[in-house]
Amino acid sequence: MEALAILKESRLDLPFIVISGTIDEETAVTTLKAGAHDFILKGRLARLIPAIQRELRDVKTRRLHRQAEAERKDLIANLEATNAEIERFTYTAFHNLRSPLVTIKAFLGVLKGDLQANKPEEIQKDIQRIEGATDKMDELLSDLLELSRIGRILKPPEEIDLRQLTQEALQSLEALIRSKHIKVSIATDLPTVYGDRTRLRQVLENLIENAAKYTNGQSKPRIEVGTNIQAGQPIIFVRDNGQGIDPRYHNRIFNLFEQLDPNMEGTGIGLALSKRIIEVHGGKIWVESDGHGQGSAFYFTIPDSRK
Repeated sequence: MEALAILKESRLDLPFIVISGTIDEETAVTTLKAGAHDFILKGRLARLIPAIQRELRDVKTRRLHRQAEAERKDLIANLEATNAEIERFTYTAFHNLRSPLVTIKAFLGVLKGDLQANKPEEIQKDIQRIEGATDKMDELLSDLLELSRIGRILKPPEEIDLRQLTQEALQSLEALIRSKHIKVSIATDLPTVYGDRTRLRQVLENLIENAAKYTNGQSKPRIEVGTNIQAGQPIIFVRDNGQGIDPRYHNRIFNLFEQLDPNMEGTGIGLALSKRIIEVHGGKIWVESDGHGQGSAFYFTIPDSRK
């Protein structure tokens, strides 16, 4: 009974079979009620091997049941999280797509009045505002489509020279970088990573563009793309000396349609898109900033899926 108590305390799922030629039937029943799996008399040892085989099969069955139950609970938790994400997505998408529609409807009414009043200059302004709202909606829909495809459509992974990929990303942002007179430095020791080249370039473009937008007010704006090594793993960063981000918003900025400055251009999907791409690659992304005016640094990892 002491041995059985020790086994139960250990919480190990091991067969416990009592073999004895001396204990009485009442003690045997008590032992089985306490958790023993079987009782065999010494004079009937032919039952021992079949009993062991049966108990080992039962252990395997119980293990499979526990595994299935754990997977069921994980599936339910994932479904609940997915449903919550879909609900948030639906609400935010409706809210943000409705805004350009409200603008279009409002200025169509204004346009009608200006047409009746024959005000050519006002008519032109009305048309421009309507065009701007339709462009905004088109941009939102395109970004939402791109976000929905992440995880379902990935190109075959390949080895990528991250320094070269960063230079390609900068080429597409050259006009923005020049217009803001931003000095960009790229570390020479950026690693070679393994993943989807197109998607990872999107991440770099989003982070660099985001950094460039928030360098307003800096007399000498700069952006640095570099890497640190922690626990043998490269951590890539995009750092700027711009406006900075209050620590309260460090997690919030990766939410869909989240923009800390509503007057800033963009759809508020770029960081959410980058987060999804990094997570699909098995990595993680986060931001560090001491607050307003202290600049920001976005960090991300890309584990080698071949290992």
